[in-house]
Amino acid sequence: MDIVDASTAGGIVGRHASRLKMAAAATLIGVLAGGAAIAPGIASASTSGPAASAAGKTRQIKCKGGSSSCKAVVSLAGGASRVKLVIALSDTNLKLDGIVAKPKSVKGAYQLTGGKYSLGGSVYTVTLNAVQSIPKGSTLTLTFKAPKG
Repeated sequence: MDIVDASTAGGIVGRHASRLKMAAAATLIGVLAGGAAIAPGIASASTSGPAASAAGKTRQIKCKGGSSSCKAVVSLAGGASRVKLVIALSDTNLKLDGIVAKPKSVKGAYQLTGGKYSLGGSVYTVTLNAVQSIPKGSTLTLTFKAPKG
């Protein structure tokens, strides 16, 4: 399982890639340091169809798992532009633990920004941007786990 590293945080390809990567890295550092920024856990939830290339769309995703962890699987196929992901977590104490892009070749072709927890920690919301050229079958898996201790 790949853990998101600020230096390789999901970026977006384009003219402003370095600025976007820096913003994504800052957001992910906040999440991994205990702040809110990106989500999901253990089992597997998925969304159907392309990654919603229309700007401003909202996608509801169920994070599948239990009280200690859950996973949410998001399709990246066809790209996405300012798609709001609303992830229903399986418990209120779960925090983002990792993000895995498949295939690995799409790792730098997406960006997650503005992640935050709401409804007592049971919902995680984040904005997804992804390049249009991402092939069918490509996914992003967000894993949430309960903090140890």
